[in-house]
Amino acid sequence: MVLDFLSEDNILKILGTVYLRYSDESRFQRIALKNKGREAEQKHRAGVKESDGDKSSGKLRSKWLRTTVIVASFLLILTIGLFVWNSSNRTPPDSGQQPGLETPKAVILDGLYSESPNVTFSQILTDYLSAAGYTVDIFRGENVTIDLLRNIAGYKVMVLRLHSAIHSDRNLYIFSGEPYIESKYTVEQLTGSVRKANTTEGKLYFAINIALLGNNKPDSLKDSTVVLMGCHGVSDQYSVDKLLESGVKTYFGWTGYVDLSHTDEATLVLVKALCLEKLSPEQAVQEAMTEVGPDPLYETVYECRVRQG
Repeated sequence: MVLDFLSEDNILKILGTVYLRYSDESRFQRIALKNKGREAEQKHRAGVKESDGDKSSGKLRSKWLRTTVIVASFLLILTIGLFVWNSSNRTPPDSGQQPGLETPKAVILDGLYSESPNVTFSQILTDYLSAAGYTVDIFRGENVTIDLLRNIAGYKVMVLRLHSAIHSDRNLYIFSGEPYIESKYTVEQLTGSVRKANTTEGKLYFAINIALLGNNKPDSLKDSTVVLMGCHGVSDQYSVDKLLESGVKTYFGWTGYVDLSHTDEATLVLVKALCLEKLSPEQAVQEAMTEVGPDPLYETVYECRVRQG
């Protein structure tokens, strides 16, 4: 189509030219008709019989009407074409995001919020992740349920501010924020995938084997980074290996017991180094341990496990 090769300015010029041309022609035709009409009226008053030339005025009027319709139709079609061309070639506003790419998501699971809240920690961590380009979701307290832990999916970074412990079966369990009720998750309790867990304060919660994190969703942990802030995060190599096999790319955990205030401080440095400064997992651990240091009471440190291949 011609419209594909014309700019909007050129099309408007054409419209103006056509309009002026035909408006001038129509004006001359209207003047001619007006003069013919006057002559006919004078002849009629004088009793003069209408001549063939006078009859032609009707034909001229009819021709003028047809010309007007054709010009109006042409202008209408050209205007519609201009609108369609302009709409199809209008550049959408820049959203700042590359087409076809979704914004990566991060999540903070703060199961300790009900008994040991740290709003400053959550805010700073959210700021770091947001500055690194992540959309951040936060689940707190009782909202960190067993079902959430089993079905969690779609996050590239997962920070687990949860209690964790090694059971007598030597498997690592992470505590939910869901209070323990004996009649709930009965099958899971029988199989050992979910257990009753108590804190040092004597509160009872449900806990789940960490190898079952996101287990109900295929590829739920694909290429994700998991930071476990609780105790003994790397003490169960079997469960950690299962996480890596399920898709986790990088995993961080403590070598033993750790104080809550210390893990809060160290995790902020770790996530900043990893996500904002773009350091490698090993470098991020080194920076956290250099700046914050090992736990002063238990002398434990953060370590990382990275999936190979």
